[in-house]
Amino acid sequence: MMTLGGVLGDTLYWTDWQLRAVLSCSKQTGGHKRTVLVGELDPMDIQAYSPLRQPKGEGSQCSYNNGGCSHLCLVSSEAPFYSCACPTGVRLLNDSRTCAKGAEQILLLARRKDLRRISLDTPDYTDVVLPLRGLKHAIALDYDPVEGRVYWTDDELCLIQRAFLNGTGQEAVVTLEVQHPDGLAVDVVARNLYWTDTGTDRIEVARLNGTARKVLIAEGLAEPRAIVLDPPQGWMYWTDWGQPAKIERAALDGSERRVLVSTDLGWPNGLALDARDGRLYWADARTDRIESSRLDGSDRRVLLDNQLPHVFGFTLLGEVLAIMCVW
Repeated sequence: MMTLGGVLGDTLYWTDWQLRAVLSCSKQTGGHKRTVLVGELDPMDIQAYSPLRQPKGEGSQCSYNNGGCSHLCLVSSEAPFYSCACPTGVRLLNDSRTCAKGAEQILLLARRKDLRRISLDTPDYTDVVLPLRGLKHAIALDYDPVEGRVYWTDDELCLIQRAFLNGTGQEAVVTLEVQHPDGLAVDVVARNLYWTDTGTDRIEVARLNGTARKVLIAEGLAEPRAIVLDPPQGWMYWTDWGQPAKIERAALDGSERRVLVSTDLGWPNGLALDARDGRLYWADARTDRIESSRLDGSDRRVLLDNQLPHVFGFTLLGEVLAIMCVW
């Protein structure tokens, strides 16, 4: 197999994996073929450098003060022959030169071996992998906008970790008596961390750094999974896909527990809270439905029916539901 390398003057250079060599020939006729180097292990790409091949920067706006751009200055073939650009997911402001400080609206996605950030500020929706270490089977995640940290569970490592979005400060905050932590939620007001565990069949809470840990609910849980919080009203909601499956509510201290939905459920996985409109949304991977109800379980409605292969998690942003399916 050959890999084309570069041109220098009238000569074309390339590498050959089978010959393990660097070769050259005339770029005009293909003649004067010769072996430049042989015996090197698996030569890959090759580039030619010469002062004669370097582009001249005179006249390029990007050559002077980065074109006035706050981040990237990209040369263009059309007038004014350059444009300012921003890092992936960051919006360019109206002055066409300055980038926003960062993405204002994002989706965070757990993909077993990694966590990804998807900006909703730009139309490309490009996903960016967070530079984290050692993920084995990330399941649930949540974000603390106060400190800018993402929290996630890993049911193969049996722990809960956190880090800043740039990958720094990665640390484990809960490491003991964790089996299958399938649900996670951050109380941004009281600065607490809630999680469900389908192995211990518990719902627990701790400070965001993992201290002051407390079991809130340990009875009557079969397979607790998704959990969402409503700190201003003092409630937490969770799904349980055991038999019988149900959706429950309790105060954030574990008291006033109540079953909200217990009929026509299979595997209620995802859960989302619309505090503004006072509705609870859930996804069922067995019935392939997304449904909603009022926060007391009344006024139950089917939003999507038999159109989703296996919904595992979803979230709500304004009027839009973002859904994650597993095939």
